[in-house]
Amino acid sequence: MNVSKKVILRLGLLALGLFGGVVAGETALRILRPPASSGGIQQTRFPVGQLTDYTPDDECGYLPKINGEGYGAQGCLYNDYKLEKTPGRTRVLFVGDSVTHRARIIDALRKLYGEKKFEYWNAGVESFNTSQEVVLYRRYNHLIKPDLVILTFHNNDFMQTPLVYKEKGKLQLLTPLHDRNHINTWLFQYSYIYRCYVGRSWRGDQEEKAVRVAENLKELEKLVQDGGGKLRVVLLPLMKPLKDYDQGENWSRNHALAIVKQLKLSNVDLAPSLEELISEKKPVEETSGDYWHPNQWAADHLAKTLYQQDILAP
Repeated sequence: MNVSKKVILRLGLLALGLFGGVVAGETALRILRPPASSGGIQQTRFPVGQLTDYTPDDECGYLPKINGEGYGAQGCLYNDYKLEKTPGRTRVLFVGDSVTHRARIIDALRKLYGEKKFEYWNAGVESFNTSQEVVLYRRYNHLIKPDLVILTFHNNDFMQTPLVYKEKGKLQLLTPLHDRNHINTWLFQYSYIYRCYVGRSWRGDQEEKAVRVAENLKELEKLVQDGGGKLRVVLLPLMKPLKDYDQGENWSRNHALAIVKQLKLSNVDLAPSLEELISEKKPVEETSGDYWHPNQWAADHLAKTLYQQDILAP
């Protein structure tokens, strides 16, 4: 056997060995079933029963099902408004995550401002971040041609866009600590070895998150302005005293303040108002220990602050 044939044979045996090792590794991991949400990956939490309301999306992880049970053709929660604008009424679109979706602050603003001069469209989606909000607006929300867009910006808007895949017919949502654009989503869905690699190798890049959020807000402002509307940002604090924020929570608050200042975005920071409410020694969380969502009492008072700042002014 000449040298070239020996080399080819060795390479072939090496490739066969590698292939066998991959198969063995995949088989073992499928038996052991280590959690995908480990190391650099976190499980995305949804309220029970809501996963069926969403559909996977290659660009932004997932979107609400359009014309499904909850969201209409323009990517907003169903309402009684006509798509054609009513003269003399300001069309307000609220975008954001679960706080927006649950509409406590929106309902309080509706009571304060009334229905005569305003329409209240809600495009809030559970666990959304700014990247996903921009995609939803670009594809669907712009169709209503809002006069004013109110973005409720929360601390968790700095979280990375989730990886979404189906396993045994069920939708799985996992949030990486690193930009999902650096992760092969096809490999992540079908290879347990790749999942373990991603979960144990990627580490969060805080500054990368801040840059991405700034880019998203800049794009959202441009999309809104191109449609003839205005963008305003409501900076929503966690439902606890600022002195109790941990390092990561302080980081996200400080960077949110810096970004809206850098982009010169019209904004209202609700943290000082919440501090006043907390001083009254009454519960402000939707449920005890849930620092993400205000209860109705807190939402009513925070809405009064927004009303005093005339947040819906054309």
